[in-house]
Amino acid sequence: MELFTIHASKDGDWVETQDTSPTLTVAKANTLHKTGWDVHITDSDGRRYGPTRFNEVLSFNRKSPIKF
Repeated sequence: MELFTIHASKDGDWVETQDTSPTLTVAKANTLHKTGWDVHITDSDGRRYGPTRFNEVLSFNRKSPIKF
């Protein structure tokens, strides 16, 4: 299971939240960005996604193929 962390700052305040849902993560990050927060998302491997790349996080919604 992938874990995503939203990092956001505004006017000296910092917020950090975690979620496993790519869809909810992107929705939360977009909301923060639209209200003036400086936002980026990191995944479990430490890759960083800025606002122009938030949609790339949605590719994690794909389920892994079942291995036999």
